Amino acid sequence: MEAPWRQGRGRGRGRPGDGLAGRAGAAARPPGARARGGTGAAALGTSGEGASGECRVRPTPLPPHSSPAGGCGKKFDEIKKANQAAAKKLVEDQFSSSSEDDDEDAEIKQGKILAKTFTIYTSQTDGDASELERTRQYMNEAFQSGAMTCLICIASVKRNQAVWSCCGCFCIFHLVCIQKWAKDSLFLVSSPLTDDDFGKKDYPWPCPKCRFEYKRSETPSRYYCYCGKVENPTLDPWLVPHSCGQICEREFKPSCGHKCLLLCHPGPCPPCPKMVTTTCHCKKAKPVPRRCSAKEWSCRLPCGRMLLCGQHACENSCHAGDCQPCPRVSKQRCICGRQIAERLCASPQWQCDQVCGKPLPCGNHTCEQVCHAGPCGDCPRSGKRSCPCEKSKFTLPCTEDVPTCGDSCDKLLECGIHKCSQRCHRGPCEICRQEVEKQCRCGKHTKRMPCHKPYLCETKCTKIRDCQKHQCRRKCCPGNCPPCDQVCGRTLGCRNHKCPSGCHRGKKDP
Repeated sequence: MEAPWRQGRGRGRGRPGDGLAGRAGAAARPPGARARGGTGAAALGTSGEGASGECRVRPTPLPPHSSPAGGCGKKFDEIKKANQAAAKKLVEDQFSSSSEDDDEDAEIKQGKILAKTFTIYTSQTDGDASELERTRQYMNEAFQSGAMTCLICIASVKRNQAVWSCCGCFCIFHLVCIQKWAKDSLFLVSSPLTDDDFGKKDYPWPCPKCRFEYKRSETPSRYYCYCGKVENPTLDPWLVPHSCGQICEREFKPSCGHKCLLLCHPGPCPPCPKMVTTTCHCKKAKPVPRRCSAKEWSCRLPCGRMLLCGQHACENSCHAGDCQPCPRVSKQRCICGRQIAERLCASPQWQCDQVCGKPLPCGNHTCEQVCHAGPCGDCPRSGKRSCPCEKSKFTLPCTEDVPTCGDSCDKLLECGIHKCSQRCHRGPCEICRQEVEKQCRCGKHTKRMPCHKPYLCETKCTKIRDCQKHQCRRKCCPGNCPPCDQVCGRTLGCRNHKCPSGCHRGKKDP
């Protein structure tokens, strides 16, 4: 009787491991499945070769309908493609989320950089952050893609486009847009243009936003950076768009002698950050270091400067500029010193209504000036005096009147055309009595008549007034017809009353 480990279909001599492998293979098969080629070594594709005991391995033949690229291969390929698609989607999601995080981080870093940049302007005494808002706004818009918009073409200003910045409002426009705007604005001037005006008159053109006017010769023709140092600045991702990257060095406004220290930037320059040593307005406090943009400060102590009245001191707190007028009331004399009245100290000099009356140096006349300061002067009738027509001069005592010279007057009459034909005379000249050819007011008739008389013809105006219904009918109308003076009189919507308004266009009043 053979041992249990020698049993099997194969007639050759087997090893104990082969029997166990056969049983393991049989146990691994699902229930109801039959092993091809027997159990044991035959299940693994091995067979014994008679009594020689040699074990040779040969491949188990596959059925004619099966192949390595069969159903299992197709399933493997489908699973492989699905896994690849899932992996690709995962990578894309991860990349997009990381890019969004990078953008958020970039915006946060950008805000921190700008905040740190402008902090140095306000970290010292009395820095005013409100003055930095315009510069901060322009810097933020320059960093954000698509934030700046050209107000002429209503399109975004890109980094690689030539631009121009207004020096009044610092608004940014496309260079080609502002050139076209400056050219087209020539046709919007109020006065009519002729062919001779082109190229001869320098008509200004305004900024589209702030209406700041530029000369025709100031029309931009080239692309410069913000500070105006570099022409056609190169695009650098590490710099503000349209910036040259150099120090701005534009003078501050109002001018203080210092220049801007920021890199070439859009918008107005921030307040001057230089530190200077300065005292208060009233010069009582000790000098302290302060920002140049806020160098004027008040110590809050009483001013104490003497006012213009010369009697009282300024009681306001330390302030800039001149002191306010004295608010107190005091008794003050007039200029000539004859009268005294209570008046505000702010107006110490005042005139009374009395004539001076002091004797003049000639001893024959008195001063006829009203309350005045200083000496009365010489007698106005002393020295050389002119005749009434001012053609001859005489040296006579102040007690004698200047005679007429007997020459023609020749002063220009009120008409502004003719001269007085009378002999030298005292008093005003007569009216012009010369006859001239005059044209009436409406310009339709002419007539010979005295120069001083106006000429109005009897022709009535036939133009329609603004009511578009009635004629003017005014005699000798120059063309500026007055509004219609008739009553409307049309029946109102109630059908019971008539319109009491003056004659007008359009519908009746309700």
